[in-house]
Amino acid sequence: MNLSRAPLAAFAAVSGTLALLGLVSLNTGAALPLDIPLGLTPGVDEAAFKALAPPADLPNAEAKARLAIRLSPYQNNARLRLAYIDTLNAGRLTNIGEAEFRRSYDLLPIDADVAAWRIKFGLEHWQELTPTSREAVYREAMAFSKVGSHDVDVPTILESISNPSGRLAAALWRQSLQPNAR
Repeated sequence: MNLSRAPLAAFAAVSGTLALLGLVSLNTGAALPLDIPLGLTPGVDEAAFKALAPPADLPNAEAKARLAIRLSPYQNNARLRLAYIDTLNAGRLTNIGEAEFRRSYDLLPIDADVAAWRIKFGLEHWQELTPTSREAVYREAMAFSKVGSHDVDVPTILESISNPSGRLAAALWRQSLQPNAR
């Protein structure tokens, strides 16, 4: 190897490795099975994920999720975990949890890693969402329904909603997805 190119080759190797590590860190897990009740896959905030396992340590899970956001501000799993923790603490989605949920859409309006969970969670808390969050949930659901994703099975998600307000929205969405709907 030419010695004048050695630093360039080393730089390229290190850059390639760092890029690969960056991509790996962005991949936060496999698709979410819908039979997991409003749970998330572990990612950067794996400690928060583990703290939610029964018996849940909510203060610890919240602290770990907030730390994950400080370390990686685009960590949607951690933001959504905070929204979920909010519902566990308050028995409903409060303005604080709704703000984290909405921020997840501000950061990534369409996110295959969390879309199934986010659409289901949004519909299960439909009456507690702001109009902006409702629109974001709708847009994400329609985007994935049009591409026919196996990881984000929108018709199955819409069928699984138990919240009456969310079930009504889901029924209207299902009707609009029918081939002969206008």
